Amino acid sequence: MKNGIALVVVTSLTALSVIACKGKPAEELGAKSGSGAYLTSASAIGTPVSAIVELSDLYRAPETYDAKITVLEVLRGAPAMNLLAKTDPAYAPAPNGCEYVLARIRFEFAARGAPGDKTWELTGSQFSAFSGKGEPYADTPVVPPEPVLGGALRSGNSRQGWLAFAVAREDKKPVMTFSPGNIWFRLF
Repeated sequence: MKNGIALVVVTSLTALSVIACKGKPAEELGAKSGSGAYLTSASAIGTPVSAIVELSDLYRAPETYDAKITVLEVLRGAPAMNLLAKTDPAYAPAPNGCEYVLARIRFEFAARGAPGDKTWELTGSQFSAFSGKGEPYADTPVVPPEPVLGGALRSGNSRQGWLAFAVAREDKKPVMTFSPGNIWFRLF
């Protein structure tokens, strides 16, 4: 009798957990809110997120570096257009149904071990915008304001700069990823 009750309890709990988790990818179930690990846990503005970058060449073993990325500021709509107009009076208007989002990023780079002497090129193309539903946005033809995020980094270096994206006007919760690292950030 006791084994029968235990079996019913375990079966019931299993069924409840399956129902509660239905529709969520398995990897997202353990993601801490705001951790940046997945779209659904995208990091908030001002929250630093760590990533690992592995660098190697033909002759030496891979070296591991830590990257700490923080979205410092996000401008959207009229404030973004005004800053873009100051940067380049001939900038292209956002595509139909879209508006520009500008993100000011701080990127810190540090070696985990020795020798830690590799150089890594940070570029805006390592960042991509997605809708709040996870659909990718096309690359935008507009040049971000100065300073543009990018440049050669060595251990101990950091950079701050702007990135520009075009997102759907009705998308109230766009996000951005950094790759390598597959980290998600809010653009709202």
